[in-house]
Amino acid sequence: MSMIAKESAGVSIEKLENGVYTAVSSMIIDLGNQVSEKYQKTQRKFMMIWTVLGEEVEINGQKLPRTISKEYGFSLGDKSNLRKDLQAWRGQPFTSDELQGFNILNVLNKACQLQIIKEEKNGNTYNNISSIMALPKGTTVEGLEDTCHFDLEDESTWNNWYRIPTWIQEKIKKAENYVETGLNTFVENYEQFLKEQEKNKQVTDDELVSEDDLPF
Repeated sequence: MSMIAKESAGVSIEKLENGVYTAVSSMIIDLGNQVSEKYQKTQRKFMMIWTVLGEEVEINGQKLPRTISKEYGFSLGDKSNLRKDLQAWRGQPFTSDELQGFNILNVLNKACQLQIIKEEKNGNTYNNISSIMALPKGTTVEGLEDTCHFDLEDESTWNNWYRIPTWIQEKIKKAENYVETGLNTFVENYEQFLKEQEKNKQVTDDELVSEDDLPF
């Protein structure tokens, strides 16, 4: 197994203020085997996306739930970010059995608290997750109605490809096992379908086509 949305180019989205927010994990996206130029190694990665409750963002006049994400490797080693964050989220350390293999989907559609901060980089302002915490004792939060996951190694999840933001799709296409899994063929067929749909939209119901325009 395994498992943000980014603002569109040219669209300025107001960033969240520094603080603690309640959020629910809404998507887990397998990024495949990614090559790290910095560390000169290949590692399977995934993206966790949370929906920040009570916060919205307006894009092209449409109000959408606010989301934020973080990228992880699948390691549960002593110093891994995944292990640190999951233990803080669950409010308990992993057992020796869990360390032998923990299904990340266990935390899909689960609530937590996120410490979100604003950071400057290359002249731009970003929201980042500085820490993850369990909900206060006695607090309950309902799950979301619409969550999903995407797994390169599980064809039954590939239909969720259309829900993945474009910039993450491009990242997945760079995975070393993108072609090996056969996902490339699926994506090529999907993108061809979109082109045909777009082409069909060029002629609307209220447009008249003369006999000279007919292909027969």
